[in-house]
Order: sequence, then C-alpha cells, then structure tokens
Amino acid sequence: MKVWAKIAVLICFFLGNCVSAQSFRVVVLPVDLFNVCQNYYCFPEMSEIIAEDVIYNFNKQGKITSPSLYDVRKKASENTQLKSHTNSVLTRYKNTNTLDFTALRTIADAFDAKSVLLINSMVYQNSSKRSVWEVLEVSSAFEALSIYTLETNAVLTDNVNNIVMWSGKYKRSLGDNESRFWAVNSSLANSQLEKLRFYSRDIVSRNIFENVTLRFYPKVTKPVLPSSEVKTKETDFRPNPLGTSTKLQDDKDYGEIHSETIFDF
Repeated sequence: MKVWAKIAVLICFFLGNCVSAQSFRVVVLPVDLFNVCQNYYCFPEMSEIIAEDVIYNFNKQGKITSPSLYDVRKKASENTQLKSHTNSVLTRYKNTNTLDFTALRTIADAFDAKSVLLINSMVYQNSSKRSVWEVLEVSSAFEALSIYTLETNAVLTDNVNNIVMWSGKYKRSLGDNESRFWAVNSSLANSQLEKLRFYSRDIVSRNIFENVTLRFYPKVTKPVLPSSEVKTKETDFRPNPLGTSTKLQDDKDYGEIHSETIFDF
C-alpha cells in the first residue's frame, strides 16, 4: 500500500505541474511560404530560412509551440479556403506591409492558435527590392558592384484582440568590403547560402524568438516606492493573457514594442 501511495503522490505532483505550466501556440508564416524553387539556385527564400529557425527555437524551448512549415503547407493544400486566406495575408503583408486581421484570425483558428508571426525578408537597392537569390543571379551574371541591403521585418499579432503585439526590423549589408555579392560557380553560391543561414540562426531568428517569448512571458520588476508615494493597486505591467475574458480596449494598453537592429558586416 505504501508503494501505491507514493506512486499516487508522484502522479498527482506531475499532473499538477503539467496543468500549472502555461504554453502558447504561434503560427509562423514566411511571406514566401508557397513559393517553390523560383530562383536559379533552387535555394529556400530568406524569409523561409528565418521562419524555420524561429519555429525550431520555439519548439525546442517548449514554452511556445509552433507547427512546422510542412504541416502548414499540408493543411493549406487540403483546405482551399484556408490556402486562399493565407496567400492573401502573405501577399498583402509583403507588398503593402499591412495586416488583414479577419483572415489572420481564420488562419490562427485553423491551427488552434491565438497568434500569428509574419516574416518578410527582401533585398533593397535604392528604391527597388528583390529576393536575395535574384540579386545573386544578377550580380553573378554581370559582376555588378553595388550596395545591397537585406531587410527583414517580423510582426506578431494577437488574433483574439486583433492588435499587433510586437514588430521588429533587421538590416544587414550584402557582399564583401568591396560590395561584391556574386557566385560564379555552385561552390560560391553555397558559400553565400551558408553565410545567410548563419545570419539567420545566430542573429535574426534568435532575436525574434527572444522578443516574441518576452511578449508572452514578460520579465516583471516590481518597483520600490518611496514612503512618501502612495502605492497603487497595480505595481507592475502585465500584458493581457491571450484567451482571457478581459478584452483590451485600446492598442496602447498592450504597450506595443518596435525594435530595429542594424547589422553591417
């Protein structure tokens, strides 16, 4: 009986910890989700590389879970309406940097989530913009010397309250010290790919992952008030937990964060 009692206590303790642990689900969508090998090198687009790394970090930590891009594509291929909504959202965000919250809620509901993270990564030269591999093809063909900037934008949405929880912008220059960014053979092309994968894995995706995590699990510091001040009922800031019955009345209540980080190397 004592053995069974100990087992029962351990089970209750384990289940109690599981119930008390709170986790969130976020759907990560790169704007090039439905693009299939549209560049000469047949490399994945930069937004997809970053999205994969962010999803890996989410699922590895466990506090936030996210479906793989394979699962998202598979589910979208089985549901014409869902694919249409997803494609519309991604095209709109890529071209106009605006959000369709109605369609985003439909996407979130389809994956049993309450938030969507959109990722867009493009290369800018003056006013023109292209994909990173399109630039590599042009530079390789003509050996053109020019300054190209890879810009990545990410936005996290709360699809319960239809607001932006966080957005970030990241920049880095492409090329070497002489502004050369080309690959005259396959080995050099793969070398450029590995550099961009490193940039995604160790810098951009990690920063996005950390910022998104902080939106769900903020580090709260309670201020020490002087004795002359009157202590209010709320001494710290806590974002409205997704899914609660209390709906935010104003975007300002959420304390939207915008971060811009520039990497030049």
